[in-house]
Amino acid sequence: MKASIDVGRRFILTSLFVLVSIHARAELTPIFSSLVPGLDYAHITETNHPWSIHVARLERSHKELDLVSTLAQGKIVGLSSVANQVKTFPAGSGKPLVAVNGDFFVIAKGPYQGDPLGLQILNGELVSAPNGASFWKDAEGNLFLDNVQSKFSILLPKGEKIPFGLNEQRQTSKAVLFTPAFGPSTRTTNGWEFILEKVEGKAWLPLHADRSYEARVQEVRTTGDSPLAEDKMIISIDPKLASRFAGIQPGTILHFSTGTSRDIAKADTAVGGRPLLLVHGKELETSKQKGNNAATIVRHPRTALGWNARYFFLVVVDGRQKELSMGMSSQELAHFMSTLGCTEAMNLDGGGSTTFWLDGKVVNSPSDRHERSVANALIIMQHRSDPGAQNPLQKAAN
Repeated sequence: MKASIDVGRRFILTSLFVLVSIHARAELTPIFSSLVPGLDYAHITETNHPWSIHVARLERSHKELDLVSTLAQGKIVGLSSVANQVKTFPAGSGKPLVAVNGDFFVIAKGPYQGDPLGLQILNGELVSAPNGASFWKDAEGNLFLDNVQSKFSILLPKGEKIPFGLNEQRQTSKAVLFTPAFGPSTRTTNGWEFILEKVEGKAWLPLHADRSYEARVQEVRTTGDSPLAEDKMIISIDPKLASRFAGIQPGTILHFSTGTSRDIAKADTAVGGRPLLLVHGKELETSKQKGNNAATIVRHPRTALGWNARYFFLVVVDGRQKELSMGMSSQELAHFMSTLGCTEAMNLDGGGSTTFWLDGKVVNSPSDRHERSVANALIIMQHRSDPGAQNPLQKAAN
């Protein structure tokens, strides 16, 4: 009998939660104001629950507006706030108008703090490997979302293929490729490191996704923490792999690939996140996606991106503040992105990282009561008008 009563109570509570959520969703209608032609902003407040939501809406047909990613301190290692990343944005590239935080990252203090956990492409340069849910914009102006996995591998002289990571902490029995985008040195403590130089006439830096490379071994080091010169790359291997790399010496030619499970060779801007929220107009079950945990079903501060054929959206939902905003679950966020008209959407890093910067200042209320330093950011920028230029965001959604 008691079990039946408990089940009944749970059903009633669940039903009430659903009804409250549906009622709240119906009220979340943005009223946009124009920032510049083609870019609008809305601040949605709902007091009954409560919610505080910031939305930027970019009309993709405007040639003078574009979307770019940034990297804290200009390197993989290290953190900086979204506001600081905007502040250090190259003046010659254009004027930042709106910015939000990007991917999840290594937050623990240490030599690899700031490493994005997923894909990042910066001005066409591959700086971080894909690891699941990813957003990218290609050079032809198409926008994409998908789960993308790394298939990076190095071909040894005897024909064996060894997978490798990119600009990240090297794990036991693993190999990692370091590029100058990582920082001044590899920060490893042991293992073998092969200093690689360009082979004349072959593709080289900056590194791009889904390409094949040849490299000449310039030097072999066995002490770790090798310096990274601007024109060199380094393959770092754990001591347990040493026997498989035996015989490789200065002058050896190595072949390696930055292949992925999707062809992202044309991408010029990309960031990772999780989970995917909308694909082809369908709300996905966020809690069942690989790599997600209980945090997806609990209300937290959230950051997301999404789009349809006409508009691109950046969204921040404040949370963990009882009087201001409770936050959203990932499923609630998926529904909200759908009500905005998005057909595709992805969740970015949230919690204390959630930041919405607008034309000179942070306008949301970060849950840490101050702006958190993060690994990367997405910026909507306005560049110099060029009548002959084609805006990469003006293409139809894919």
